[in-house]
Amino acid sequence: MCVNKDNCNCLSTRKECDNFGPFAAKNINCIISDVENSEENSGGSIIPFSSGNTQTVVQSILGNNLASLIGFGSAVDLVPIANNTINLTGLLSEAFIVPRDGNITAISASYTALGGLVESGSVTIRAQIFQAPVGSNTFTGTSASVDLVPSITGPIPVGLLVFASATIPPVPVTPGDQLLMVFYISSLPGDTAVDLILGTASAGINII
Repeated sequence: MCVNKDNCNCLSTRKECDNFGPFAAKNINCIISDVENSEENSGGSIIPFSSGNTQTVVQSILGNNLASLIGFGSAVDLVPIANNTINLTGLLSEAFIVPRDGNITAISASYTALGGLVESGSVTIRAQIFQAPVGSNTFTGTSASVDLVPSITGPIPVGLLVFASATIPPVPVTPGDQLLMVFYISSLPGDTAVDLILGTASAGINII
C-alpha cells in the first residue's frame, strides 16, 4: 500500500502503487509510418455491405436486367443495367467514395431468397463492384465479381442461401472514385422469360 503518494505515483491511498513510467516522446511522422507499415494494416480494409431490413429485388424481364444496389443497411431496387453500365443520373445511389489509392483484392457475397418466380429454368445471381470516376454518374462493371452458387430454380424455397467468395486480380481505385455493390441476375434467359427473386443481400470487399 502507498504511504506517501507523492513519492510513488499512486492513484489512490487505498490501492497498490501504479507506476506508469518511463515515458518516451516520439516524432509524429514516425507514428504514421509505423501504422502504415504494421502487420495489422498489411491485410487492407474490409468494406461491408448489407441490405439490412430492406427487401431486395433482382429481376430479368424479357432479357432486360434490373439490379439491386446494396449499401450499408439499405438497398435501391429495379435499377437497369445496359452493356455492363449503370447510369444513376436522376436516381438514388448507394455508392461510397474512395478516400485513398488502393486495390480491390477480394470479394464475398451471399443472397437469401424469400420468394419469387423463375420461368427460365434456373438463374444465377452475381455480385459485382461497379466503378465511376470523380464527377460521373455512369458506373462500369469491374472484374471484382462473383457468381453465387448454387443456381436458383423454381419453385424457390424460402430461406435458400447462395454464396461465393473469391480472391481476384487487383482492381485499382483512386481517391474520388465511386464504388457500387450491385446484385443482379447474370444468366440472361432470352426474350420471353420473366425471372424475379426477392430476398436480402450482403457482401464484403477487401481494399489494400
